[in-house]
Amino acid sequence: MLKHGICTLEQLDRSGLGRLAETRRFFHRLCDIALYEALARRGGSDDEALQAAVLNLFPITNGAYKRTSRQRFGTFDREVLSILAQLFSSNARLSVHDVAVSDGRTACDFYRVLSAQFGGLDFLASDLCLRVTRLSFPEARLSVVVDENDVPLQLVRPPFVLNLARTESWLYPVNHLLRLFWRARAMAVLDAARAGDEALIRDHILLLCSEARKYLDRCANFQIKNYDIFSPPVDRYHVVRAMNVLNPSYFSPAQLTQAIANLRDALHEGGVLVLGSNGEAGSTVHGGAYQRRDNQLVEIWSCGGGPPFSPVLSSDQRPSADQGRVADIIVR
Repeated sequence: MLKHGICTLEQLDRSGLGRLAETRRFFHRLCDIALYEALARRGGSDDEALQAAVLNLFPITNGAYKRTSRQRFGTFDREVLSILAQLFSSNARLSVHDVAVSDGRTACDFYRVLSAQFGGLDFLASDLCLRVTRLSFPEARLSVVVDENDVPLQLVRPPFVLNLARTESWLYPVNHLLRLFWRARAMAVLDAARAGDEALIRDHILLLCSEARKYLDRCANFQIKNYDIFSPPVDRYHVVRAMNVLNPSYFSPAQLTQAIANLRDALHEGGVLVLGSNGEAGSTVHGGAYQRRDNQLVEIWSCGGGPPFSPVLSSDQRPSADQGRVADIIVR
């Protein structure tokens, strides 16, 4: 068996991908990630849902999918707002870091909720992968998509799209063989890119939803940066939020402990760490809010069944780390 990819907007429009359940990803045809930028430029009424569907099939370097949807945490965000309103004055200058925001649409939801309560708001959204680049030679049919660190994530050779961060099922042996064959050719493209070959075509794809792009252009208190949750923070905030990222199926207990310690270190004393995860938009969020007190995280609120990694939270006794470095700003 073999599986063709989706390489054009016409194919994407016919696929019905935006209407299919995310749980059927196994059977989906993979999408050329360049379609995300093409949808942003087209700006049709259904294109935001299509962008989310394209991202949902695109694993980044750590193998995680950039799964997202509008108003995914609606009720949860409002409950968090009521807690923050009790802890911080509406006149306070509130600094917020929302990590692992995918393409920013859930961060925009949270930004709007907080802006209605706090007049002085400084909001930072971050993600491990915010921009990718599609590399190809003129007249060549093979393209290689790399992240900001030049890690190859996807091969596109119409009619095929092959992800590199995750392996295709062996139900599709032809795709496996093509992946091995074209990966060798892709190395030549990467070598040319590192050597600064001017003949190489570089198409940049900004993985930000339209609303996040608008806020970046119009709102001085809204920023987006690259950040890896396994890197020590450079600044401290009153609120840090991490939704649908600290997943035990992605990370080991040791990695979760390290990430939580970094998020704790990003808080001012008395600051609040908001954690949670859910499935579809509007489904129950299993999470909670934790206040930093004497370098420890103390639960002040929980919902659903709490975070799936609660034992890691209660056992984290690591001392506060020295502040380190964070990656450069992607766009302002």
